[in-house]
Amino acid sequence: MHSFFVLYWGRLSKLEDESPMSDLTYYRGVSAILVNSQGKILLQLRDDRPDLNYPNCWTTLGGGVEDGESFDEAVRRELLEEIEIDLPVRLWKVQNYEAELMKGKYSVDLHTYIGKIDLPVSEIKLNEGQRLGYFGIEDLDKLQIGYNFESMFREFFAALTEGKLPLDSNT
Repeated sequence: MHSFFVLYWGRLSKLEDESPMSDLTYYRGVSAILVNSQGKILLQLRDDRPDLNYPNCWTTLGGGVEDGESFDEAVRRELLEEIEIDLPVRLWKVQNYEAELMKGKYSVDLHTYIGKIDLPVSEIKLNEGQRLGYFGIEDLDKLQIGYNFESMFREFFAALTEGKLPLDSNT
């Protein structure tokens, strides 16, 4: 029997596996890129704690997919947990990659969802992290971004500018 851990954007949960495994821990995660009518995305500043990956860095809302949960269910749960808002979101991008974090190496299966939000930050209740902020592409160079998400954000802004994102119900 092998022991391995599942990463939930900073929290580790131990699982047991009877099958042979590599030195990579498998992680299923979701992220949500929420955009306002000014074309800026809502990001979360992670807590500044030494036990977290990418402390004090800006990232998307999101987290780990729980046992028995679909990616769609996970993104809705994470948004409710983190900002207490149930927003319509659509799957935009699926990424599979390896990542080296504090606790080891991971094989990541990340599903990124997109949606619209037009609430001022002051009207959004944040339950995880230090604060929220809206940012445009011109702000990315000034931010310390976690999880190497900067390239994904740039890809998102390029697709947004080109009108290639399914943000409306008729697209």
